[in-house]
Amino acid sequence: MDKQEGIERRQHPRAAVSWPVIMKSTRGLMSGETRDVSYGGAFIRCREPLKPSQVLELSISVSLLCPRVQATAEVIWSNHSTSDDELNPRGMGVRFTNITSTDQELISALVMDNLKNEEPDRSEVSSTD
Repeated sequence: MDKQEGIERRQHPRAAVSWPVIMKSTRGLMSGETRDVSYGGAFIRCREPLKPSQVLELSISVSLLCPRVQATAEVIWSNHSTSDDELNPRGMGVRFTNITSTDQELISALVMDNLKNEEPDRSEVSSTD
């Protein structure tokens, strides 16, 4: 058994967020939805994931109050599974290769806010600290 199995290898924290995405690739326009996002990339759930190494342009709607985040990304891995359940959704992991610092900072701030909201209230866990 691989000793590395189950160890988090990602460089940046990820938050489980569902943001609509419009993708432009050599196939044309496609739609999808983020399942988790970090400073450096995202998992995008979509019907027909692209193959690894393919490049695409992303337009991500992070909020009704913010302009869309624009980025170029490279597909790092792809899940072409026919399964559509929550454990193994069809989609692809992408790494942002070209994104403005403003958009990257916005994603980072939203990810950190989301992670803070997911943490349990420490004051309720232990009153002896």
